[in-house]
Amino acid sequence: MQSRNAKVLLGFSLLILCWGWLFSDALIGMEAIWRRSDTFAHGYFILPIAMWLVWRNRTPLLTVPLSTSWQALVVLLGAVGLGLIAAVADVNVVSQLAAVIALMAIFWLVIGNKLARIYKFPLIYLLFLVPMGENLIPWLQDVTAWFTVFFLQLTGVPVFRDGLYIQTPSGLFEVAVACSGIRYLIASAAVGALFAYLNYTKLKKQIIFFLFALILPILANGIRAYLIVAIAHYSDMKYATGADHLVYGWLFFGFVIMMMFWVGGKFIDEEQKPNAELPTQTGNYRVTSIISASVVMITAALLLKQIPVVETPSNPQPMLNGALVKQSNWGITFSKPIAHSFITDGNFEVFVAKYANKQTEGELISFTNKLHDAERWTVIEQQEVENELGQLQFVLLRNTSGKTRSYVYQYVIGQYSSVSSMWTKLYQVISSLTGGAHVSYVIAVSLAPSNEPSQEKSLLIEKLSAVKNKMEPHL
Repeated sequence: MQSRNAKVLLGFSLLILCWGWLFSDALIGMEAIWRRSDTFAHGYFILPIAMWLVWRNRTPLLTVPLSTSWQALVVLLGAVGLGLIAAVADVNVVSQLAAVIALMAIFWLVIGNKLARIYKFPLIYLLFLVPMGENLIPWLQDVTAWFTVFFLQLTGVPVFRDGLYIQTPSGLFEVAVACSGIRYLIASAAVGALFAYLNYTKLKKQIIFFLFALILPILANGIRAYLIVAIAHYSDMKYATGADHLVYGWLFFGFVIMMMFWVGGKFIDEEQKPNAELPTQTGNYRVTSIISASVVMITAALLLKQIPVVETPSNPQPMLNGALVKQSNWGITFSKPIAHSFITDGNFEVFVAKYANKQTEGELISFTNKLHDAERWTVIEQQEVENELGQLQFVLLRNTSGKTRSYVYQYVIGQYSSVSSMWTKLYQVISSLTGGAHVSYVIAVSLAPSNEPSQEKSLLIEKLSAVKNKMEPHL
């Protein structure tokens, strides 16, 4: 029995070492976010809590024979594949999520299916390690603004809302990112899930309380935002307009958490005595599963090491000769390229940017990169064209003054061209993994307004062809 325990411990240690090596960048990035972000600072406590939850119910783990699970092996291999793709594509949150799922699968693989069912909550709770949820911020800002306006109108305060700006007779308020309530929501979710698991035995009650823990902070944050605006309004902007409103926020959130526990405490189940009957599980411990999983993770890690990572320069090198564009209302923006040019050539503005498929900072496909200023321009027409240049897209814009502007663009990776950000990102991943082109480009040409959009399209395509010919040494 002692030799078998040593074998299990050795296999688990091997898997964890391979896991740590493969997902080292994701784990370092995850910890960096915990360190610098108050929203995800709870990440430091999730793993110790999960380990404590396992330890407090350690009897099954110490007495039931362990058995490897092929289902867990499938999940682990899927997580490794997802992590590999996310790492190559530089999608950090997906890479971090894959790392956590892989950790859950390793524990499941080593202990077996029936024991994994017993410890399913500690395993699922590990998902709170992943710093995700910031994509909810715009929606939460909008909900907070709606609640604020609703309560102001309910209490007779004159109010006008313009997007995230709220105007009262006393002043102008903005529902900023810090006011979205994302910190309260994520913290409440983590605490609420733990409270439900520890105090309720029925799954239905656990789910209801968890939903309550999600809804309450959203409502409470709307009330908090209303109180801040109301205090500022009735005090002639003397109070709750500076850093003090953040203090009010955390005090209010503390009160909300206490109220959540108080309400939840009314429905706590009586403590259940441990079940004397432990699950039966055949102790079929397959070393081959452990070795296979380790080999796959080592292979994936070695494959990642072969992909070159380019240092992002502070001053990107120019790619085209010409007069630099000093001021443009087009609004094209691509940050942190390794080479870049934005020049004028007659009536044309030419923009090119070069990116490595994997670099220390910046990437070709990113939500921060914009082909035009969407706040200034509205898309009137889009037309996809495919010719000897590959796939490109013509875009016609119009602003509020009625002026127009047009441009064509394409993404280029080796011999492949596309106008789709999704397909471009996917081809970058495939190209990196198969040893293809390790650099990619965006090429865009814009033309000052004219009265003949059809002529603009042909002129722009002709100009883009000339630009690509000049760039041939780079491509």
